[in-house]
Amino acid sequence: MKTSFLKEKITSLQGNLWYALALTILAFLGLGLLIYEFTPYARPEIVFYTLKLDLIIAWIFLTDFMLGLFFNGKYSKREYWRKNWLDFISSIPISSEITQALRVLRAVRAIRVISSILDIYFTQKRHRALKAEKKAKF
Repeated sequence: MKTSFLKEKITSLQGNLWYALALTILAFLGLGLLIYEFTPYARPEIVFYTLKLDLIIAWIFLTDFMLGLFFNGKYSKREYWRKNWLDFISSIPISSEITQALRVLRAVRAIRVISSILDIYFTQKRHRALKAEKKAKF
């Protein structure tokens, strides 16, 4: 019973436009941090904090992915993996200096979230159109 309640809440949350908007803002913030790191104005003491902030953002995205994988009522685990494998790769926290070359994966987060927000927008638009059509018949 608790699992079905949790599945319902997670599915509802991940389908919420405001939630997708918050993730979009986080993705663009991470993209901005990445761009800053490659500018000639980037100071090492500030880059240190941007990397820490980016790790926090990555953990948020990884948590979102894992919640969706285990508690999403809309897709099976296999379908979720197939649909969101790129989300998983882009949400891996990258902190060691050896893997810093993979920082470009952070830019993929922005693409991931934009895709999600468009999906939610068009789904809600279709839902409203069907609701209005149903209302017009009566």
